[in-house]
Amino acid sequence: MKIESYKTDVKTKEDANFIVLLLQFVISDCKMNFHLEDQNHILKIETSRDIKELVYGVFNKQGFYCQKLNTPKTWMKKE
Repeated sequence: MKIESYKTDVKTKEDANFIVLLLQFVISDCKMNFHLEDQNHILKIETSRDIKELVYGVFNKQGFYCQKLNTPKTWMKKE
């Protein structure tokens, strides 16, 4: 498993919950959460596959911005 991080423009808890709900519908085998207190409003997703395009699609359809960040190896989860 790996953790993918995304910089977003999601600012409210309500919007974050809505995005997570939509993402869980599209990508049901991942764990995800927002860190809205971070200045970059980070979304972290634990996954075992490439999901970047799915994430971008959900954000774009809802009018939000996101950009995948390079994830340091120290964030990689050991199986």
